[in-house]
Amino acid sequence: MRVSGLYQATITVSDESESKRRVALKQALGKVLVKVTGDRNINNSTTANLLHQRSEQFVQQYRYNQNTNEWGQDKSATELWVQFDENALDAALKTYGVNVWGKERPSILVWLVCQNDKNRYFASLENSSEYLNILEKRAAARGIRLLFPLLDLQDTSQISVTDVWGSFMEPIIKASNRYQPDAILAGKFSQILPALWESNWTVHMNEEVISWTTQSEIADIALEEGIDELIDKLVSQYSNIEKQDYKAVDISISNIDSLDRYAQAILYLKSLKSVTKVSVKRISLNYVVFELIGDQGIEGIQQAISLGKKLQFVEGGDDIEYRLLP
Repeated sequence: MRVSGLYQATITVSDESESKRRVALKQALGKVLVKVTGDRNINNSTTANLLHQRSEQFVQQYRYNQNTNEWGQDKSATELWVQFDENALDAALKTYGVNVWGKERPSILVWLVCQNDKNRYFASLENSSEYLNILEKRAAARGIRLLFPLLDLQDTSQISVTDVWGSFMEPIIKASNRYQPDAILAGKFSQILPALWESNWTVHMNEEVISWTTQSEIADIALEEGIDELIDKLVSQYSNIEKQDYKAVDISISNIDSLDRYAQAILYLKSLKSVTKVSVKRISLNYVVFELIGDQGIEGIQQAISLGKKLQFVEGGDDIEYRLLP
């Protein structure tokens, strides 16, 4: 899944003065650093401190907006929206040896079951929108987009509340296939004591199953920590690929039957963070061979492509072969 808005942030300010703007720009950069790297602790680092001191140098554009409260009354908050320069910020992070997580990121399908007294139910926009909003907002702050099931007849005929509560992965995976996620997250959430909330999570990704538990006196924090733990695991799996010497990798792409499709393929390959240079090596009636150069080797390139859902890997090919999807 390609995630947008990674280099943008919005900060609430009390006025539009220069002094308040400087403080807000540093706060906005802090939000962006978390999204771009996936590291929730990045702003505690020396690197982040150095970048905060130069925050204005990375600003591409900004504007003020008036955000009226949800009841539409006169009271409104002034917000500063900031767009940072992607290339400049990436270059600065790489200078300090910090990994930049590309825009191609895993899609996460979330099945959440809540328990209220003795009743258990699937969390949905109709009955538990506040819980789903907490999960979605926290994931977005880390640069991840969540998917939620429709919970329609097709879903409920394949999966039950008991399946998720018991972490029975076979029916969970079967019901998830229609959404084609990169990872499947099953959670159960309940108040286990008058002043204690607990969330239990199991994620299935890359043929591996991992479980963890979070607790808090505050319901929101128990859910947020669950998502933070998930994304910490995603970062370790997807963004910390060891840097290598720049090497050329050849891949062939079929289903390029027009100039528009040809341009689409080149633009997509050039957009991958793990690729620094794209050139055409050979063109035939059935496919085009591209030479890609990057610092994460074939592993990093193939991982980014698999998350993008733009190219489909062709099994059994002599070389590294992909098919350009419609």
